[in-house]
Amino acid sequence: MATFRDRSPATAPAAPVLWPLGSPREPNSPGRELPAVVGVADLRATNAAAILAAVRSADPHPRLSSLAEATKLSRPTVEAIVEELTECGLIEVAPAVSARGQRSPGRPARRFRFCPHAGFVVGVDVRARSVSACLADLDGRAVAVERKAVRADVGGAARARAVTDVVRRAIDGSGADARRVWAATVGTPGLVDRSNTRVRQADNLKGWAEADIVTTLGDILGCPVAVENDANLAALGEQWRGVGGAADEMVFVLLGERLGAGVITGGRLLRGHRGAAGEIGFIRFPGSTSSQPGLEPLVPDAVAAEAARRTGADIIRGAAEGDAGAVAAITSYGRRLAAGIAPVLLALDPALVVLGTSFFALPGLAPAAELLVTAAEEEAASLLVDLPQWRLSALGDEAVITGAVRFALSSVEEILRTRPTSLSVRGALGRT
Repeated sequence: MATFRDRSPATAPAAPVLWPLGSPREPNSPGRELPAVVGVADLRATNAAAILAAVRSADPHPRLSSLAEATKLSRPTVEAIVEELTECGLIEVAPAVSARGQRSPGRPARRFRFCPHAGFVVGVDVRARSVSACLADLDGRAVAVERKAVRADVGGAARARAVTDVVRRAIDGSGADARRVWAATVGTPGLVDRSNTRVRQADNLKGWAEADIVTTLGDILGCPVAVENDANLAALGEQWRGVGGAADEMVFVLLGERLGAGVITGGRLLRGHRGAAGEIGFIRFPGSTSSQPGLEPLVPDAVAAEAARRTGADIIRGAAEGDAGAVAAITSYGRRLAAGIAPVLLALDPALVVLGTSFFALPGLAPAAELLVTAAEEEAASLLVDLPQWRLSALGDEAVITGAVRFALSSVEEILRTRPTSLSVRGALGRT
């Protein structure tokens, strides 16, 4: 579990900011475990977290008496902490709902509800030709989304400026208080270090590894920023809001300019010793005529010369319409994909393989998508011991940015779960 140090005012003690969906926390050395010390402030924070969790989970909105019963705390304690949570903006008094035709004998008891707009997170999707930013509330709902086209050959510094531009536009366009952005995550192609602080390598993005987007965006937002591989985030997004919700063992294959995979095992993201797990773009696929690793474009040599001049979009459209050459191209691509990643699937034994792409977004292209999934599934059947289910991503082009929001939100949820009253307009998750 990667951590950052709070940049809180000097009056507050530094506390680690967690990325719970990142690398696992390093274990203590044997014999050096420290006993837990619980002070008054720790106990109050724990009680506040319990009350906030009760407010968020209750239906209908709870009264003070219900919160006292649910948390086993005294009513005076509940009243004091509710007041504190209200001052922080995390909860509010819910509007009274009157029963039609009935008169209340007195003032109704107050009920409380969670305020998802008390804070926000930002998810960013960086690609060769575009950058996108999503501002989301504490329930993970998108509040604003901004996109910007960039040249594929733009330098790292210019790409970083494009990122900060779309993030600012998303915040400004939503009308949200920029001081209440509490965490951000940037999804990017390439290799990312285990601490989620640095892009180690991004071959298709010139100068991007040297741009230090974590520091650049963190200085502007004043909150912790993480960077993570795009395929890893796509896997998290699909697990959260897509077809992977019921699968604890899943491989998400991102069919972008270069292949990548995000691996979910035991319900958690697998990142590997140096954060490079899932880099299937370095595999040399069967039948490849290229000197470079990876899967060749969606037009194999067997397709006629006139078909080879068509774009991938033309091939997909033709396959959906039943064109023989296009059908052959899609089928071959699916089979080569499955054959190339079969050793990975044998090692991981996933229950589900998700193919993530925006190529089949239009409803009329569904037959081509079915061809791809069926071809991959049939080829895998001859190569694997136990067969996973193969599905097309339900999120399509939004998988990466959805996962970026989820990754950032996990850090805020960790604070809400442990010390919610430390979140405020001025100091959330380490704001200066």
